[in-house]
Amino acid sequence: MEERKLNTRQPKPLEELNVIDDFLFNEIMADEEKGEEVCRMIIGTVLDREVKKITFTPQRTIPGISERKHGIRLDAFIKEFHDENGKDGTDISVYDVEPDNTSEEKNSLPKRSRYYGDLIDVKLLDTGVDYDDLPELVTIFILSYDPFGAGSMYYEAGTVIKTHPEIPYNDGVRRIYLYTKGKVSENAGAGEKRLKNLLMYINNSTDSNVTDEITRRLDQIVKITKEKKDFGVRYMKSWLLEKKLKEEGRQEGREEGRQEGEWLALLRMICRKLAKGKSVVMIADELEEDEETIKEICEVAKKYAPDYDAEAICKEFMEKMKEAEKEEYIV
Repeated sequence: MEERKLNTRQPKPLEELNVIDDFLFNEIMADEEKGEEVCRMIIGTVLDREVKKITFTPQRTIPGISERKHGIRLDAFIKEFHDENGKDGTDISVYDVEPDNTSEEKNSLPKRSRYYGDLIDVKLLDTGVDYDDLPELVTIFILSYDPFGAGSMYYEAGTVIKTHPEIPYNDGVRRIYLYTKGKVSENAGAGEKRLKNLLMYINNSTDSNVTDEITRRLDQIVKITKEKKDFGVRYMKSWLLEKKLKEEGRQEGREEGRQEGEWLALLRMICRKLAKGKSVVMIADELEEDEETIKEICEVAKKYAPDYDAEAICKEFMEKMKEAEKEEYIV
């Protein structure tokens, strides 16, 4: 009975996709201008302040500390520059924005946040750099479920000295958990109400939840994204891949599918940049990826110009990687 139910499961209709759904959020983030605008919108509303110059990388993959340790994929990795020059340095904040529409990993959420933060720190702290130079790290989980059961809209976790809570302990880490259906306080101010409006729209992206200028602009971006060419085709391919992996239920299959999904997300961004005439060096710098890897991808992609079919490029590139692995193993 359960097997039949699984096989007849249908994808959510396109018009019912919400910003909190992985596919729609990632599609918005894949557009450089609109992705940056939405990141600025979320951070500014959550922190209730003006956001300085930012750069962001959607679906940023950070490898594990060794080949035997699994890496992570960040939905939106954002740097905010507090100085006027907008250059890397000590005066920056780093944000990881993670929408989550499934409560399957609810119990492991705190330790997931811990692991994500640890790997981000390793990536940020170059060899020889002083610990004091680590930037502020803010992780923002946007959740369709209540992570801690208190019914609140806003939870924030931080490190304290348990024996002396009155003594400040600033390790530069903030973990914010937002429950989209949570309650606001009775004396909620304008900032808290704006956040509530934004979360309601992110959870249920319909006209009825367009209640202010922020949600009105986000609604425009959602509609533009859904109207893009091949949006529906990409959505169905993504859904079918996810369905296949769930039906197989094998760790090997899940891992391979996860890798393919991550490569495809990266390749879509690269294709957009190639179509704009950007060089390998520029693309690698903007995406903060290894230049040699970007060069190899661009070598495959050039035969698909000017349309740059990301799915076809991804398939060919992954086949080349598998062949290279086989040759390495034989040697």
